[in-house]
Amino acid sequence: MTADGRIPLEFLTTTTGLAPRPDTLLVTGADMPPPPGWAGLVVVPARAATAFGHGTGCQCCTGRGGTVAATLGDIFRQRATGGLEWFTRVAVLPPVGQARAWRAALEGDVLVSARFALPAA
Repeated sequence: MTADGRIPLEFLTTTTGLAPRPDTLLVTGADMPPPPGWAGLVVVPARAATAFGHGTGCQCCTGRGGTVAATLGDIFRQRATGGLEWFTRVAVLPPVGQARAWRAALEGDVLVSARFALPAA
């Protein structure tokens, strides 16, 4: 937990070689088996590419940060109501090539910014 009470977010590029953290929820865009030792795994549902050729999480096509921001909102609710195992951090592992889009979607969402502390880019 940060000094201001928000849940820290950490952006990852891979979980290879990363020690599991029982206090950290892993959020990813890839369907993968839950890695042992983490507080849990949440998969952000993929959106189909748009007619404009933009990929998953494109801020101009998804509104309100798209599925990643909506998923974090749901994660926060589930944490508060006991639907997820308690966690104090969130590690975000975007799909390959989507890190910038996911970061932009999260930085641009007022609800995510109020509940989660995003690291500087």
